[in-house]
Amino acid sequence: MTLAAEFARAVGPRIVHVTAASNINSILRHGLLPAATLAERAQQDPEDLALRSTRMQVGRATLNHQLPIVHGLNAAHRMIEDMSPAAWARQLDQRVFFWPAKKGAAFAASIARDRTIDTLWLDAQAFADAFAPQIDLCALNSGNFTQGGAHALRGLWIYRPLTEGIDAFRHFRRRRGLKKSADAVGEVSLRGSIPADMLRHLLRT
Repeated sequence: MTLAAEFARAVGPRIVHVTAASNINSILRHGLLPAATLAERAQQDPEDLALRSTRMQVGRATLNHQLPIVHGLNAAHRMIEDMSPAAWARQLDQRVFFWPAKKGAAFAASIARDRTIDTLWLDAQAFADAFAPQIDLCALNSGNFTQGGAHALRGLWIYRPLTEGIDAFRHFRRRRGLKKSADAVGEVSLRGSIPADMLRHLLRT
């Protein structure tokens, strides 16, 4: 089985990106970019985005807030290794995030009545074929420090490169003594952008 096929088996046939509905047309025209890249293109300092407590307009894009860090700031100080919460927020802004199919479907259903939010569904296997060296897997919502996330230790090591393989990801935290059981993929992130022409190729309804 190819690495891309293993990825699709682990996350489902599709992955979903959640964004402000007002962003969709611009994303389709210009591609899917990390918040830090959007800031640079708008000649804004990406560091000014960290720990935002409201949605923020950056150029054409509306960025989501980072309240799951802001509201869990005490936990973030305790649970992040070797980085401040602000530094953690900045590294989040260098990634584009996706949900696996099952979690994404549940989330999409939960926001179906919120017309300010929309979703983009991508073919998981084609995504991995195109971007495997830039894809990281995570067992949790890496930007959430509230509720269960308040007790999850993390550092940059929480992001496991897809190129290490699905089995290595599943057992990484268990081998570190942080869990007794294997992990499932809870979050997918891309270190970089998806150009508009490639995004159109990956989109699935």
